[in-house]
Amino acid sequence: MKLLPNLNLRSKAVFCVFLAFAGFNNCKQTPKEKVRAVLSDASMSEEEKIKAVALTLFGERLKEIEITSNQDEQGSKYDIYMGFGGTSALTFLESSQYAIRMKVELALETYRFLQALNEIRFGKYRMSLIKPFFIKNGATRGIEEFEIFRFRTNAEEIKAISGFNETDSFDADRFDSPSAPVMIVLNEMMKLWQIELDQFARVEVK
Repeated sequence: MKLLPNLNLRSKAVFCVFLAFAGFNNCKQTPKEKVRAVLSDASMSEEEKIKAVALTLFGERLKEIEITSNQDEQGSKYDIYMGFGGTSALTFLESSQYAIRMKVELALETYRFLQALNEIRFGKYRMSLIKPFFIKNGATRGIEEFEIFRFRTNAEEIKAISGFNETDSFDADRFDSPSAPVMIVLNEMMKLWQIELDQFARVEVK
């Protein structure tokens, strides 16, 4: 363990306060700042940056990620699959809101992910919503995770949407509800989705 140098009491106090402030400041980094730090790391490969950005943005909500690298005349291009979801079976949403709010959340996280990695070329993009649910089977009760929604799209077509680059995908209120300009982009994104799985009709929200 390294000890503080031989400083007087006042200097030690100032030094400790500085360290505490620096640590606090680092913890208070916004997701956008954390992503910038990942992208500025010259020692990381593109594939490593893709994984690191996904973990930075989604944290525990990232259930799985698969990256397939392809080569063409322009260089590397990546197909992406991500499983995304929550860590709690509880929700404060009304049943009439649940499906659309979950789709908007998938679109928003896709927007932030692709905008953050705008300099990297992508091909196929697939994303699943995997959520824990309360299960009752006779006398047996428990919580299990299920994939309830999955879509696929072309990432480069998403990135070509009008306003994709000009709008800040992190523009949201304090509850992280997207702003009106962001919602315009999200609605255009969802029009390009090809739905592979939709089990929202089987979800009961009580």
